[in-house]
Amino acid sequence: MSYVRKVISNQEKLLCVFHASWSYVVEGLFWFVTLTTIGLIVDHYFYQYVGPDTFLNIDLWVVHLGIKLSGISMIFAIIGFAVFWTLFLVYMSSEIGLTDQRIIYKKGLIFIQIDQVDLEDIRAEQVFHGWFGWLFGYGRIRLDCRFIHDVWLPTIHDPYRLVKASHNARLKHPLIEYGQDEFQANLQRIEAQKEEKQSKFKKLKRMIKQRFQKAA
Repeated sequence: MSYVRKVISNQEKLLCVFHASWSYVVEGLFWFVTLTTIGLIVDHYFYQYVGPDTFLNIDLWVVHLGIKLSGISMIFAIIGFAVFWTLFLVYMSSEIGLTDQRIIYKKGLIFIQIDQVDLEDIRAEQVFHGWFGWLFGYGRIRLDCRFIHDVWLPTIHDPYRLVKASHNARLKHPLIEYGQDEFQANLQRIEAQKEEKQSKFKKLKRMIKQRFQKAA
């Protein structure tokens, strides 16, 4: 069951729930494979130039890889797994809930930490993408808050959906002076950012297609 659903009061309405993007798992696997590969390469040259003082052979059933390992590759692999596990925990434990009164950010599996921001304290939202975020539709949101420190939300899929939903909630909030003009201006800004993303994607797709045609 969603943790956010448990902590909201009876006086507020849960509008939507978001979870961390799958990009955390991909990034974790990338660093695990990369660091393990670097460790094996370092170990290979260490074995060649330093000597055969190693303690482990890679022997998988009937397949013998003929590589001897020292502790170097194991250290790299352990570091890579630690990075993967950290990012995987973010993916598994992060949850963002938007109600008609606040934004709730839950993180942690065992030691749970809750950050919450009232809608009237949010001055602006900023969405941050990298190139892969533009291509695959994920990004991070920074909540520009008054009276308290800014809140960084984890990477989620379609962050503009959360931004748009928060604007709708603020428009209906009785304590927030948020007019239709400001609401429409923010919607136009969000749509412009989406169109910019789509144009960049189309441009990249067209460039890749042209390169393939030239190579053919």
